[in-house]
Amino acid sequence: MKIGNRRLRVGFGLAILALTGTACTSLETSNSPDAPSAPLAPRLDSDTAPLVAAIVVPTQMESFKTTAMGSGGHPLFRGGQPRGAVRQHGQLLEILRDQGVRLLEVRQLLKSALDNARRKGKLADWLRQTFPHTAGQAIERLDELTAESLFAQRDDHFYLRHPDGSLDPLFSGFPSMHWARDFAVSTPQGIIIGNGLRYSRSRENSLIRLLFQYSDELSDFPIAFDAAKEGVFLDGGDTLVLDQQTLLVGVGNRTSPEAAPLLAKRLRMDVVAVQMPPRAESGGLRRQLLHLDTIFNLVDEKTVLAVPFFLEERYSESNPVKPLLQGLARQSKALKELLPDYEWGNLAEIEVTLKAMPQVGWVTRYQAETGEAQELGTKLVDYMRSQGYRVVYVGGDQADMPIEKYALERAMYELRWQGGNVFQVAPGKVAAFEHNHWTNQALRQAGIEVLTFDGELLSIGNGGPHCLVMPLVRGH
Repeated sequence: MKIGNRRLRVGFGLAILALTGTACTSLETSNSPDAPSAPLAPRLDSDTAPLVAAIVVPTQMESFKTTAMGSGGHPLFRGGQPRGAVRQHGQLLEILRDQGVRLLEVRQLLKSALDNARRKGKLADWLRQTFPHTAGQAIERLDELTAESLFAQRDDHFYLRHPDGSLDPLFSGFPSMHWARDFAVSTPQGIIIGNGLRYSRSRENSLIRLLFQYSDELSDFPIAFDAAKEGVFLDGGDTLVLDQQTLLVGVGNRTSPEAAPLLAKRLRMDVVAVQMPPRAESGGLRRQLLHLDTIFNLVDEKTVLAVPFFLEERYSESNPVKPLLQGLARQSKALKELLPDYEWGNLAEIEVTLKAMPQVGWVTRYQAETGEAQELGTKLVDYMRSQGYRVVYVGGDQADMPIEKYALERAMYELRWQGGNVFQVAPGKVAAFEHNHWTNQALRQAGIEVLTFDGELLSIGNGGPHCLVMPLVRGH
């Protein structure tokens, strides 16, 4: 099945440059929207079990006014989503509806959450914690506040003036919240509330915490782990549910290493921690290998999709990306010396990337309940193979291609455009961006059903289908 057919055409060189940093309506939507919906029962067997219900944040909710205040960069000109990205996101939701999935939209969930928190006298406290700079003004309008207020959709709550004459909105929206996987994760033991490393993303975690505490529709779903209360950073894109006893968690970049043993203790599940690019010294590699789900995903009960080279021990010192980066660095340095009057990027980024690459992919198991660590002395793909899993590669198989050509033009290219970031609809069935031809072909050859849709504009935001959905209930 395919929705849309536009293909992305970007020079292959962008993929390698990206690694150096120089170049994720109605409340419930189904086929019968007017039919009454049965209450949802908490259940999540694994991240490949059939999807029953999911939380989503349609992009039109933050398309126009969002100014990304607090997220860095110029606040005004970082605002909004392209209309094409809104359309593409809608295609994914259409796929899920066609598969019979119940979609719960955040803005609608907020209606009962706000009413209940206000009635219980808790809304003012939440505002002080989440929006400390405007809580005073918001509390003065406490009885007026709606979901549209929080998502910057009400002009009377957005176009306000400070005494000095400048714009003073009560709320500036949630510019990244359509990447719904990151704010929370459903597990066999309950809900994990994340804690974003960036302030703007931590507000998303606060909003979703409000929903699980006060929304009528989510009242049966217990919060099993709250990363902010545990004092660690955690993004849902780093957390995959392997089975009812095991989590896979990427650590070191957006998720704190300390989160893994704490999860093992609190959730009473084994946690296999996967080393991601270290936050302190990995340059552009941190962005391209942002979360675990950007480089690795479960696609069937015993099949995984993984980026080549970075997650296998045999490539620790012989990663074919290495000579490509070294050549780029050498030529760039030579040009800089020959043409000193031109502006050049930070060439030190390449050296930092080369240093960080061998550190990625090593796994440590933390024992359920105790959190006791066991260094497994292997990398993630090797570990999964030892557990009986087969591996499909982002970019497809190398076949008879020269390895440098395969690495640059297929593996790293489709990694950049979120080829590995597929979303599991059911065992052996995934949703994927249509433009990642070689990855999708390899999945189909492995017997995986791939439901594709346009995603060129969405992938520019460094996220894919897996990032766009928070699975709430999975199981037969």
